[in-house]
Amino acid sequence: MAWTAGGGTIASGATQEWTFDWGGNGDVGPQLIQARPLNPNGLLFTTEIGEVLDGNNHLSYRARVRNAGPLTVTFQWRGGSV
Repeated sequence: MAWTAGGGTIASGATQEWTFDWGGNGDVGPQLIQARPLNPNGLLFTTEIGEVLDGNNHLSYRARVRNAGPLTVTFQWRGGSV
C-alpha cells in the first residue's frame, strides 16, 4: 500500500464511517483503502467504500470499518492506487 491516513480506536461490535478529503478536483484520492488493526488479535472489516461528487466536480471518499472481534482495536487507514 502506498499511503496511510489517520486512524483511531473502535470498540468491539462498533462500526465507524470515515470521510477522506484531499482537496482539489477530479480523482485525487484512494483507489483502495483498508483499516489495518494495530493490536494483536484485532479483527476489522472495511465494509463499504464510496465516493461523493459535489457540484464543483470535487470528490471526497468514504469508508466504513466494523470491529468484528472481541477487543477494542486501534487502527490506521492505509491505501493506494491501482
